[in-house]
Amino acid sequence: MSYELLLMNIARNASERLPHFRECLGQHLIASYVEQYGYSVRVYSGDVLECEKVLCREIEFHKVRMIGFYIGADTLSVVINVIKWLKKKYSVTVFVGGPEAYATGKDFLKSCPCDYVIPGEGEKPVLGLLKYVIDGYGVLKNIRSLRYCDDTGTYYENALEEPIQDLDSLPFPKRKNSLNKTFRMNSSIGILTGRGCPYHCSFCFEGATSKLVRFRSVKNVIAEIEEVHKENPNLKCVNVYDDTFTLQRQRIEEFCKYMKRKGLLWTCEGHVARICHEPDLMKKMVESGLIAMQIGIESGSRKVLEAYNKNTTPEMIQKAVSICKQAGLITLEGNYIIGGAFETEETIHESIEHAKSLLEIGRGMIELSTVFFAPYCGTPITKNPEKFGITIEKELNKHIVFTMRDAVVTTNGMSTEQIIKAKQKFDEEITKKYYLEAIKCTKTELLRGASRNNRQMRINPNWCIAWERYSYLKNFMRHFDIREQTIDSHKFPVRTVSEYIYKEDVLLAGDVKLQGMDAKYVVWADGRRSICEIAEQEGIVLEQVLDKYTELNEKGYVYFSKF
Repeated sequence: MSYELLLMNIARNASERLPHFRECLGQHLIASYVEQYGYSVRVYSGDVLECEKVLCREIEFHKVRMIGFYIGADTLSVVINVIKWLKKKYSVTVFVGGPEAYATGKDFLKSCPCDYVIPGEGEKPVLGLLKYVIDGYGVLKNIRSLRYCDDTGTYYENALEEPIQDLDSLPFPKRKNSLNKTFRMNSSIGILTGRGCPYHCSFCFEGATSKLVRFRSVKNVIAEIEEVHKENPNLKCVNVYDDTFTLQRQRIEEFCKYMKRKGLLWTCEGHVARICHEPDLMKKMVESGLIAMQIGIESGSRKVLEAYNKNTTPEMIQKAVSICKQAGLITLEGNYIIGGAFETEETIHESIEHAKSLLEIGRGMIELSTVFFAPYCGTPITKNPEKFGITIEKELNKHIVFTMRDAVVTTNGMSTEQIIKAKQKFDEEITKKYYLEAIKCTKTELLRGASRNNRQMRINPNWCIAWERYSYLKNFMRHFDIREQTIDSHKFPVRTVSEYIYKEDVLLAGDVKLQGMDAKYVVWADGRRSICEIAEQEGIVLEQVLDKYTELNEKGYVYFSKF
């Protein structure tokens, strides 16, 4: 079977990238859109190691005539290499799109044998290009958002296409268009319920139409989920990829009602200001099945946050974490940018102390990470780094493999070497804090952060690593079955503490120190006597014994066995 267009999203180490990398919803939406007009499209996402085989097969056997590549900051160089190889071997039309396309134009087209560049939303421009290339219809100058060079080498940059206002009019992504046969067939899928972001963070791309916010109706979103679930009955979780899903309360509540009724889990992005402004909404979201959220933290320094134009403060971030914790959220993710605007040793220290406070507030729930500042194309900082106390080191930036993994700037207060050492120190300090807070975790926090439906799972990996550092918590986590976490007088208490020394009413076991009756009760918890037998033989009121073992169980020192 032949078809007209192949859309490709390739990367080095694609399997190590974001979990939803293979889905590539933007390309699937383009595919479904142009399919309405009679064009056949296939979508491929995967590792660059496989792309040669895929391209040869699709061009030689399926006669594909046009190929579009997604380009981001981390995939631009490898896509250029693939296009150079491709154009030497085959006579096929090639274009690129994606976030990096906005900063790609004349120089790119002269150095790379790509035919066209399409910045911004791709549905309408790709359709126009298909009509021109496949059917010989129209002229290039009338295809909006198109950038190209003519036969004489003259460069043209057409006006941007108007963004699509009625997102409900767009067809849903279809599995049949995917060369990855598992597209939307796993237990977890991704979905876009809107486009655009109203915020203006100085490190974030603001080109094309990315700031124009448009929403799909919840009815339309529900229809898509129902369609997926009908084809994939194993669906368990829906990941909402919108930049700012938490903008409209009524819309969120309507979505929550459906998800709760449907019994599906879900995740989303959230904004600190919205969480703080409507704290009661978070509880409704969690009750409807929300299990994880990502928020933008970026820094613990007020000065840096102001430079980033985040419209948040360190205190607001702390409040948002507290709200999420109280609402019962399982996972809250956020990162700190190291070496960004006006970064100094002092602002790094502020961020470290801020991160430590978040680990105390969000114990067992919050997952923190650090990244280097990345000068993405078209951002206010990249355009005018000197206004933010930054110098972009061009040679370093030119030779990165993956953004945010290498330091490529200096600041007025820190050299590149100091930025690297600061990140290492930050990571070390936070790891130590995880360990310190892990031993303070209650059973509720342990069960929330490391299990689901009473099954042990690595939901919050940083916390799981910290918990496993302590043998008694590691032992405790082997008994997450609700039957072993429910106390009654006929059950046998079993201690999780091992290799202990008990002397003069003091129990010592590694980092654990218990005294008085706490120590005695843990020693008694040997699985030989039931709780009522301990009460009877030790001459203690049963209710008192039950209360003490409930307390010790909450701290992870004992669990309860039926036999």
